[in-house]
Amino acid sequence: MKVLFVAAHPPLPLDNGGRLRTFHLLDELSRRADVVLACLDREPGSGRDGPGARELEDAIRLALPGLRDVAVVPAPPAHKRLRQLATLAGGGSYTEAMHRSPLLVARVRAAMGSFEPDLVHCDSLFCAHVRPSQPAATAHWVLSPHNDEALLKERLAQTADEWLRRALYRREAGALAGVQGRALSEFDHVVAVSEVERDRFVAFGSDPDVITVPNGVEPLSEPAGPPAGPGPGEPLRLLFVGSLNYEPNAQGLEWFAHEVAPRVRERLAIAIEVVGPGRRGPELPGVTYLGRVDDVGAAYARAHAAVVPLRAGAGSRLKVVEALARGVPLVSTPLGVEGYDVVDGEDALIADDPQTLAERFALLDASLRGDRHLAGSLVAAGYAFARDYFWPRIGERMVGAYEGWAEEAASGRE
Repeated sequence: MKVLFVAAHPPLPLDNGGRLRTFHLLDELSRRADVVLACLDREPGSGRDGPGARELEDAIRLALPGLRDVAVVPAPPAHKRLRQLATLAGGGSYTEAMHRSPLLVARVRAAMGSFEPDLVHCDSLFCAHVRPSQPAATAHWVLSPHNDEALLKERLAQTADEWLRRALYRREAGALAGVQGRALSEFDHVVAVSEVERDRFVAFGSDPDVITVPNGVEPLSEPAGPPAGPGPGEPLRLLFVGSLNYEPNAQGLEWFAHEVAPRVRERLAIAIEVVGPGRRGPELPGVTYLGRVDDVGAAYARAHAAVVPLRAGAGSRLKVVEALARGVPLVSTPLGVEGYDVVDGEDALIADDPQTLAERFALLDASLRGDRHLAGSLVAAGYAFARDYFWPRIGERMVGAYEGWAEEAASGRE
């Protein structure tokens, strides 16, 4: 099976959920198929810091030695503010326009001729533009959105503080719904990250051949038990993992620091650490920013609990199964664990308002300092849940579906 994998961002560095998913899908596919990667060198609008295209190609080849070939092209100029103004004035999606890349289209066209893939995997709605309007019937085209992008913008419109930002997101949600609906109907196959999003994609009117390939985590050993509790006078240490360049993360952390943490501190002492790239301002009370780290495992080892306080977003959060797999009790909003069938009180502690979240933290703190029954049951159930989301298991299921599609493409060429 030959797969041309097209991405709207590079799979490195492994410092946000999008790149982690792209990396692991590539890793699993390249272990079982012949794979060529074509991608942009960065997310459009993210700035130009980082390695050049050639250096990034070398790093990707080293990290993913199973790839047959790698082509990295410069991301197009973003012109983000101008595009946002055009969207507010009734234009199309500014996000989709930022990602349109003639260089990426040219790379894909060249690879189609030289590589002759069975499948072309477009790893985002924002690289769907590389598909020709009338593609040759020699390969099947697979769209793999990381999120329901229209839903994401709808939710950001509901939670944004500024009226202008709310208006922009509402406009963008409508524009993206159109882009998404067209793409879902044009591709041969669609890959969703959760059953929630699969159902939404089917409702958009896409081809019924929509499968779910969830977000996962690298295989980890079963934890011996819950983390050691805080000592006398020590705070409950909370860990937030996520890129603050992603607005739902930044927004959720700010809400947690201002609305939830003060209510928790009425009951117990806490310390909050944040791991991930991105902006730090405005500085939040009681939050320690660690930025990018080489080993996120060390941060989890220090933590008594992981927090996912999201109030906007779409898709599913890798940080959920990562915390469960590492044996760290998870406290989250319902939207934070959306996409996973996580049960409150069994696999994690889940609540939607600051007061109830504070009560959940108090219960966990009492358990870690006392009989440890609740903490122990959360860790055991959480790890059992996460095992089904180890990337090799996900990869086996994904490749099985892709092999079936590749056979269909081959039979269509005969």
